[in-house]
Amino acid sequence: MCCSTGKQSNSKPAGSWHPSARFVTSFSGFSWLLSVLLSIWLGSSPANAGSGASDRGHDVIARVNGVVITRREFQVAYRQAVDQHVRMGKPINEVHLVPVRRSVVQRMVEEELLVQESRRLGIKVSAEEIENDLTRARAQFSNPVEFDQELSRQHMDEAIYRRRLQRQRAIEQLLERQVDPSVTLSEETIRRFYDANPKRYASPEMIRLRHILIRKTPGTEEDQDSPALRKAVEIKEELDHGNDFASLAEQYSEEPTRAQGGDLGYIQRGQLPLSIETAVFALDIGAVSRILTSEHGFHLFQVTEHRPASVTSFEDARVDIEATLRQIERNRAVRAYIDSLRRKADIQSAY
Repeated sequence: MCCSTGKQSNSKPAGSWHPSARFVTSFSGFSWLLSVLLSIWLGSSPANAGSGASDRGHDVIARVNGVVITRREFQVAYRQAVDQHVRMGKPINEVHLVPVRRSVVQRMVEEELLVQESRRLGIKVSAEEIENDLTRARAQFSNPVEFDQELSRQHMDEAIYRRRLQRQRAIEQLLERQVDPSVTLSEETIRRFYDANPKRYASPEMIRLRHILIRKTPGTEEDQDSPALRKAVEIKEELDHGNDFASLAEQYSEEPTRAQGGDLGYIQRGQLPLSIETAVFALDIGAVSRILTSEHGFHLFQVTEHRPASVTSFEDARVDIEATLRQIERNRAVRAYIDSLRRKADIQSAY
């Protein structure tokens, strides 16, 4: 390719999805608490929380108002947190894992506080709700074996997963009742955010390009009568006679995008060498460039789409801004609510 900056694409980056995400995204009604507060240990489930679990000495990681969180429960959550740590490309050593352990215990304690408060307020989760959630989760997989395999990768079985769902539902209902009514947002705040972030709502001019690259023979000069240049001239002549650019790219181009007919996706100014940028941004849609040169070889470009620079109006941006700010405010409110529960609780922790 002619430049080292890469290309923009409408498609999602390969590798950005991870199977464990299915268990989060399949429940669209779950809020920030499930995606942030609980994400690091999704799947851990204090099986005997609230059941008067006996004190097993060294097996006790924490007590929350007398309810025991056991070392076994902690290990499940901790393994999940380490898995997430690895997926994020973070180093695995004692220096980095000590805060992970502390974070896991803190989140387990906070979940238990919320579950206990939901019980105190008489919040009930029906068996039908759990079955519906389980059905939606299973539907994300092609067969039951895949579902069970993913549960195993998450250090769970179905019984643990059901308890996880029940606790999450209880917490969500608690937050909807106790936190959501306090989350308010004024029109002035929404407008102020828009005005303070002009670059966020400005889209630069962009063109979509197809590209043919014929690489130079090492050691030759750009203006020499080389086989590579002669080949580029022949391709340009075919294009001038109306032959299809994508087909010729698939046939002749010497870069990976040949498999996509030379499609580079959308390019904005600053992503290409200046001499090439100036030439291609001057082209009309459908037009083919003259033969352009770089250190990589000889290039031909065709513009397939053109998007002028634009600014998203406040009216068009308002819904997204409100959703973003409301989520931020809810996060703060949830944090304050949990802190209030902690202040009233009797918490004993090994970390």
